[in-house]
Amino acid sequence: MLANDENAPSQPWWTLHRGDVDATIAQLGCIIAQMFIPVLLVVPLGISLRFSLDHFVPGFASGLFLGSAGLAWLGVRLARRENRVDVTAHPYGNNVPAILAFTLSIFVPVYLQTRDARLAWAIGAASVVWTGIFKLLMAPFAGSIRRFIPLPASMTVFGAAMYSYLAMVLLQRVFDQPLVGIVALAIVCVAVFANVPITPLKLPPFLVAWIVPLILGIAVGYVHPAWTAASLDLPWVRSLAPLRAMISAVPYFSVIVPISMYHVLQDIASVEGAASAGDNCDARSIVACDAVGTLLCGICGSIVSPVVYALHPPYRALGARIGYAFWTPVLFLAVVVSGLIAFISGLFPWPILAAMIAYVSVGVGTATLRRVDRKYWSAVLLGFAIPIGAVVSASMNSALPALHLSAESPALRAALDRAIYWSSVQGLGNGFLFLVLVIASVISETIDRHFGRAALWCLAASGFSWIGLMHSATLHWRAQPAYAAGWLAAAVVVYSARWWGAQPAAGKIDEPETDRKF
Repeated sequence: MLANDENAPSQPWWTLHRGDVDATIAQLGCIIAQMFIPVLLVVPLGISLRFSLDHFVPGFASGLFLGSAGLAWLGVRLARRENRVDVTAHPYGNNVPAILAFTLSIFVPVYLQTRDARLAWAIGAASVVWTGIFKLLMAPFAGSIRRFIPLPASMTVFGAAMYSYLAMVLLQRVFDQPLVGIVALAIVCVAVFANVPITPLKLPPFLVAWIVPLILGIAVGYVHPAWTAASLDLPWVRSLAPLRAMISAVPYFSVIVPISMYHVLQDIASVEGAASAGDNCDARSIVACDAVGTLLCGICGSIVSPVVYALHPPYRALGARIGYAFWTPVLFLAVVVSGLIAFISGLFPWPILAAMIAYVSVGVGTATLRRVDRKYWSAVLLGFAIPIGAVVSASMNSALPALHLSAESPALRAALDRAIYWSSVQGLGNGFLFLVLVIASVISETIDRHFGRAALWCLAASGFSWIGLMHSATLHWRAQPAYAAGWLAAAVVVYSARWWGAQPAAGKIDEPETDRKF
């Protein structure tokens, strides 16, 4: 099944090349580990591990398989159409921002209000169904969205979510066990970043970065693989509760809609990144595959929404082709159906995965900067900084229930406002992906001297704030009037810039003085 590149023309598309092995290991490990994020987040609430594993995980395997199959087929069609053997399929998997959003902003609040874990799960899964519906509705317009949203803005959204948010949430876990994590990080730095071959055999670096630290972790007693008896499990939850809870999930559109839009933007960003690497697929088809996979995830009972990973350039640089996009979901489905998810997850400890995420984060950040013209870097760099509010907010929302505290307590809220400006942090974190999109679009349009379009983005932000799609934890009328007024004022300021003296021609903007000195 493992093929050398020299024999590529004679190999079927599902063959695993060296790059496919690395991509499969990295992606499968991240998917398995990230599936445990919602499971571990709800443990402090008293939700049993068995309940979470039985309800959160199985449905995702079905949606992942269907969505990945579609993306692999798109890769096969592209390879046949262009008569190529080096096409890299788009990667598909779970998504940390969506995991945290649906768990901490939907499941946890519902459970704390009702103390009914099944109801909280049903509304969470229904939210994933709604996400799939929104993606499906937007799929026919993906090409138009791709043209309407400035390229720097769409790339900044994907970079902010993956380079900043993903790294800030997970990268520190390299040091969960410093010895294991640092060894894994050292292998990634030398073998992947510096491109130093591992032995004359040129062993797949991620395979080595997994196996060697894993053996070391077992030797020092950090990793304890605990065999669990295999059992045949279905890759779905046998219940119609998610469909019955569709109406109950509507108040959480303030979470669902931004995540849906972010996923569509990330799908589009993945198309942009793939096009820059030579694999040009239709954005509508990519979003449609994601939509169908997401719908099936929710219907089958998962509270985790998948997305097309914007990792095509780094995976292509590894030498991955189409095979990994087929075998990753097949292996994950096998793990779930076999009932061995708990055992297999123990073989992918977080220090090792975090070292692999270091490569992913750098790859995403590099792809963003390469794809975006230098004159728009101010939009990108500011967009990269904005997710800090969501990181702090998510961390606090996860920690407080574990300490049996509630941020709704007036005394605690006042203390948090004094200590970390909690209200401002929430304003920055709630709907932060829309915030990144708006700010990056405003900067991009004003750099191009499209002041009217920039003002329209501010007006859109005002509307989002008024109904709760930005700066608010829930969707409701008059959600954030102060923010809405602020964005209205910003629209006036931005539009009036057309009369601010002489303007240099678009694309010929002078460098800032501070930049000239370096």
